Amino acid sequence: MDGAPPPEYFFDATKIKRLIKRVAKLTVGLKLTQNRVNRASAERVFEEFFTDITPLVPKPKRLIKHWDNDKELARQMLCGVNPVMIMVTKDLSQLSDNIATHFGERKLQGLIDEKRLFFVSYDDIAELEVNPHQGKPAPMNPTPQDDPRPFYAPIAIFALDETRKELDIMGIQLERTDDAKVYTKADGNEWLFAKIHLSSTDSNIHEWVSHLGKTHLTMEPHILAIHNTLKMKDHKVYTFLAPLCKDTLFLNCKCNVLTFFEIHSIAIIHFHHKFITKGAARKTLAGFSAGAFGDEQSSIGVGQFMQINRNWWSTYNFFESSGLPSELASRGFDKDFDMPPYLFREDGMQLWDAYGEFAADFVNEIYKSDAEVNEDDDIQAWAKETSAFDKAAVPGFPATIKDKVTLVNILQTLMWIPSGLHAAVNFPQYDFYAYAPNKPLAMRALLPASNCEDIFKNALPTVANAQQIITTTTILTLPSQDCIDNLQNNFSTIGNKSYTKFQSKLDEIGDGIERRNKESKKAGNAVYSYLNPSVVPASIDI
Repeated sequence: MDGAPPPEYFFDATKIKRLIKRVAKLTVGLKLTQNRVNRASAERVFEEFFTDITPLVPKPKRLIKHWDNDKELARQMLCGVNPVMIMVTKDLSQLSDNIATHFGERKLQGLIDEKRLFFVSYDDIAELEVNPHQGKPAPMNPTPQDDPRPFYAPIAIFALDETRKELDIMGIQLERTDDAKVYTKADGNEWLFAKIHLSSTDSNIHEWVSHLGKTHLTMEPHILAIHNTLKMKDHKVYTFLAPLCKDTLFLNCKCNVLTFFEIHSIAIIHFHHKFITKGAARKTLAGFSAGAFGDEQSSIGVGQFMQINRNWWSTYNFFESSGLPSELASRGFDKDFDMPPYLFREDGMQLWDAYGEFAADFVNEIYKSDAEVNEDDDIQAWAKETSAFDKAAVPGFPATIKDKVTLVNILQTLMWIPSGLHAAVNFPQYDFYAYAPNKPLAMRALLPASNCEDIFKNALPTVANAQQIITTTTILTLPSQDCIDNLQNNFSTIGNKSYTKFQSKLDEIGDGIERRNKESKKAGNAVYSYLNPSVVPASIDI
């Protein structure tokens, strides 16, 4: 899409006021803590940003206490900001020879047989050629600085305990060479540094692919196709889709309406069939410009994360890549896999199933038969607009919609992308990024490190960069006022019966999540509330 979207896709005045208020409170809080930050040691400085008495800059107390714990790192692979990377190990060939040799094939095969071995492997990062990336790359900056952001492409393995309740990290291989070292718990400060680099690489994949690519950019061509067909015809199916489209085009568009905030949080590049184009707003997440956030704040930089997104999109299939069950199965988590601590999966599948039931009830309300769907010219025009190469060109989207089941599957998948999936990868951002050592988006040095102070002083982000991440994630986690459980006004006429039933199911899911979290909190454990329906927006509206 070129240019600004139609006015109906812009933020309303109430939302803009809420954003201004949120930024103002944060600004006051950061000013209040500035003197403490200036006086703090390298190992304490990242804790001093937060306000203890007032909630102006909320302090992630549990994270600060446990961030360097091995099991906390493993927990975040399941219930953190990027819970879509971890894979079930089914064969030793999925791991490196270095890891197999270090731990022994017999031990690893035993864990595989018991379905207790897992891994993450950042293969897309390994293919990048510019390493280190410069924070101010020469092509976009007349006076580039020597500000290197080096990175690794790690492989890490994890083991589930015999009770299948707790995951722990076993080892990390940072480099892709034949003699690459495998770091383990016995390696002291090098182990800590290796874990930080693993988290940093994961942060880059999270921010630019799992979040920006797989939600914001993936949803845009659908919204354009819906706008050009069903919205123009005021079609009954648009009633279902309208809440899923709110505000997203404004976030993705080539505009600079919000740049007076000086915030660095508007994703303004987008997918349009096979191409990715740039936006024009200054200081944005993904702009090609001098001082671009994506270059200054991340290890891999704008050009390279665009490359990764392009590669991912080249293999994309609508149902397989964006449908939750198939996406989970592609990583080994089929419906029968026993993994209780994987709360993204547990809560996500509850929402997915509820979406499917809602979509089926809605379709049955407006269509009596498959023939009615097949003969609906507007529905067929929408399918063509979405699938055609010279239009939205979404791979795997059916060129024709011949029956109710296909329409239901489409609606179910389209609801999951901007609501459940986006909520899971967007709203944990402050909780996990605000304390920089936990998930730094950029690193300034590779291993080795002489001691912990060396890591904090010379490898982690600068104080200014860490402060900028706090600002950005504060804005990106603005709670929505249009969550999936309060859309009754949208369904006041068409789909009213279906939505009322859906609301009851969402209440049941939410009550279950709250009971679980209450028990977890009582036991001193972390809670997972990002997929509670009461906080899941219907659209990508921030």
